[in-house]
Amino acid sequence: VLISFLTPTTVLLMGRSAKHLTLLERASASRESTSKYSTSPHGRANRTASKQQSRRRRAAKPSLSLPNLLPGIPPPTERMLDLRDQSLPLDSPLFAQALRSADALDESDLGRWKAEPPFEEDEDLMDPHSDGYLRFTKSLSEVLHGVRVREQRLRDTSLQEEVARKGLQTVVCSIQAEVRELLRCWDRVDELIRAQFYHPFHQSREFAMLEHYLQWLARSICHFCYLEFLQ
Repeated sequence: VLISFLTPTTVLLMGRSAKHLTLLERASASRESTSKYSTSPHGRANRTASKQQSRRRRAAKPSLSLPNLLPGIPPPTERMLDLRDQSLPLDSPLFAQALRSADALDESDLGRWKAEPPFEEDEDLMDPHSDGYLRFTKSLSEVLHGVRVREQRLRDTSLQEEVARKGLQTVVCSIQAEVRELLRCWDRVDELIRAQFYHPFHQSREFAMLEHYLQWLARSICHFCYLEFLQ
């Protein structure tokens, strides 16, 4: 924060030059560094290993061996499947409490993070670089994971009852429209990530929750495309 008030001359007089004088320069340097790493032998090897691990996990899931079951809907992309396969914080007490009941925790402030990004302005006055702020962000993510799983299970039960009343074909038709909107939402949110809409350091909570939102978009799209609510 202090550097932003200093001129390049002042910084030089202090004995060293600033590596990046503005956030724009920093973001540009970050993109350049990421690009260099991704094309390096080590970066390519890590990316290949990660994809192979994801494929092995997917091969162990029977639902993903099935073709896409929603006519007129493109199958989930490789990236969606990778995000869907990311683990949930199953060992977290906060996750377990949020999963168990809507009354177990105070969920009154989750609305801003459940809505499609960009998010409403965060009113937390803590230092965004402090350990307490980062711990709260982690806890927030764990709670929201639990809430989303709980809500997904309730929705699954509702869809199963609807299938029993109206038949699978009728329910599938209604889901198609929902999945198309999810795919449009995916494009919008993915564009925010690619454009680095939130800074991973100075806006760490927004950045983390943006990735969280995209992960759950991927999970929802796959869940519907493979009719996993019937299982």
